[in-house]
Amino acid sequence: MPLSKPEKLLEHELSCPICLELYTNPVYLPCGHNYCLACINATDASSGEKSLSRCPECREEYSGTETLHKNFKLCGIIEGYRAIALVENLGREPLEVRCDPCLDTETLAIKTCLKCEMSLCARHLQRHTERESFRSHDLVEPQTKLGLRSCAIHGHLLEYYCVSDMTFLCASCFIKGTHQNHDVLTIEVAEEEMRRVLESRSKEVANRLQLTKTLLQRAAEDQGTSDAVVDKLMSTAVALMDSMAGLVSRYRDRMSLLLEEERGHQRKIWQSGLGLLEEQQKELMEANQSSAEVLSVTDKHLFIHRFLLIESQLTEVVTSTVARVLSKEPLNTKRLQASLRMNDFRAEMGQLLQALNVQLNPLELTFNITTAHPSLLLSNDLRTVKYIGIKQASTDNPERFSTAPQVLCSQSFTSGEHIWVVEVGDQSMWSVGLCYKSVPRRGDHSRLGHNPVSWRLQWKNKKLTACHASSNMALVEKTNQPLRVEVALDYEGGTLIFHSTKGCREHLHTFRAVFREPVYPAFSIHSTTTAQSWITLQSGV
Repeated sequence: MPLSKPEKLLEHELSCPICLELYTNPVYLPCGHNYCLACINATDASSGEKSLSRCPECREEYSGTETLHKNFKLCGIIEGYRAIALVENLGREPLEVRCDPCLDTETLAIKTCLKCEMSLCARHLQRHTERESFRSHDLVEPQTKLGLRSCAIHGHLLEYYCVSDMTFLCASCFIKGTHQNHDVLTIEVAEEEMRRVLESRSKEVANRLQLTKTLLQRAAEDQGTSDAVVDKLMSTAVALMDSMAGLVSRYRDRMSLLLEEERGHQRKIWQSGLGLLEEQQKELMEANQSSAEVLSVTDKHLFIHRFLLIESQLTEVVTSTVARVLSKEPLNTKRLQASLRMNDFRAEMGQLLQALNVQLNPLELTFNITTAHPSLLLSNDLRTVKYIGIKQASTDNPERFSTAPQVLCSQSFTSGEHIWVVEVGDQSMWSVGLCYKSVPRRGDHSRLGHNPVSWRLQWKNKKLTACHASSNMALVEKTNQPLRVEVALDYEGGTLIFHSTKGCREHLHTFRAVFREPVYPAFSIHSTTTAQSWITLQSGV
């Protein structure tokens, strides 16, 4: 019967051509053919030839079985095939197994003897256990496929496992075979060791699985956070672009209206000049007609009489100034700019562009830990500073503030326009500002604003003040402190502007100065016992 199923074809390919069973301890000949070691030994011994041995299939000569090598790859393939076949056979195990000794009747078996390779009903099982020599046999639940439990060469139960060759052995294989110097274990010990290894590996797999789940969850959270940041950036940027478009649209409509008014004004002036010219034309035509009529009179007395009547009219129209239509008056751009309020347009558009630039190019400022006062605690990302009330142990550093609880940023600016945003604790007392690197680090004059090289805005005791060169200025009283402060620096323009941006945007103060050195963002948290004394650098989003 021809082989048709892939499983049968594979089993045929993995079978020894001599014994027609799956390879056991396969060896390969120089010609490339494979055989069970026991089969090729038996074939070689039965030939009785003193000459070189020959391959049973292609008859190519080889130098005896002692020169042959085990085919480890083929051995591994066969063991894998046997394991898969065993799982499939067990998975398809019928629920009802018949008793083998009951030949006349079909009696259900209740146990299978692995040693005898027989399934037994209750009656035959009793007889089996009554024999003293059978009592050591292994009894299991009824099985139908027992070929994988017995040796293909000797037909005995597989009781050992050779670790070196990765193959099962019966007692005869162990005693008579080529495994005397190999690492051979009993099936029980091999199963125990393999189970222990498998349990250990299973734990490793479980740990790696948990780690993978954690990493996937963290990646999903990071992606969610990233998406939220992108969504927020997109929403803010689109809103700013819409505001720009709205601003341009409003000023465009206003310009159209003003240009239309200017056109109406010019048309009115032109029409006025045209009316005068037409009136003068009419008078000249009448005078011309009167003159023609008098010239046509032939009577001398009548001619003189009529001439005297029209002389004054002719003199008036001839001597009067000829009206002129004004040429097109050039557009008064200065008046148009004033009416359009172009300075307001420029300021509003500049503010929107600046806000968009902040969104798309946020500053990544960080605190400089070497400048931090010992009573200030910095976060790991160097973006939050907190007042802890006690001085920490710190190295002696000439850049560190030792009197006032202050800290500078690591970044400095020598040109351009820059914006950064800070958030503060709702119970904090703080100073936010700018200074040169040469600002003093100790003494009362080291406090921000109390020297000529620093500028600061301060919230303290529910009062907002601005200070530079020890000149303190009280600002408008506020019932609630600013919790989010935007600082805008225009280095060349010489301005340092503070806005409150929590809720409604509100201008707080503007310093005007001529900056001549690199300037550093500077901060201070004043003595307080509350846990909400902190300042966080934002990314400008």
